[in-house]
Amino acid sequence: MASSKGSSYWAVQVIVCAIAAIALPTVGVLLFTLSPEEPARGVILILIGIVFFVFLVRLVWSYLHMTPVQRAVYAWVVTQRRVEVPLMKPNRFGPDLLTLSVATRARDGKLSPAELDALKALDPSNPYPGA
Repeated sequence: MASSKGSSYWAVQVIVCAIAAIALPTVGVLLFTLSPEEPARGVILILIGIVFFVFLVRLVWSYLHMTPVQRAVYAWVVTQRRVEVPLMKPNRFGPDLLTLSVATRARDGKLSPAELDALKALDPSNPYPGA
């Protein structure tokens, strides 16, 4: 099985953030102008759209400042941990932060061999993209 370059993970992240950064403020402005009796809904959507725009800028900056191998390793860790932390699990905010922390350490080459082996064992059909 060929090793993934992790580009689909990054593409999905950028697309979702870009759509939200454009759509939410647009809908917010429409609500704000078309529903003057409750302008707060529109303002909230505009603010959430601004947050997504900030996430998008940070995401693109991160993508551009990583090597292709670092991007692939980061995406691989997120994918591997998805097996361990199901998508619909309640209260999954903490595990998500842990996943991103582990992915950052893996990207930087700071995982121990035992941690790397544990990640590989989560989904053996998904090969490690690093050296």
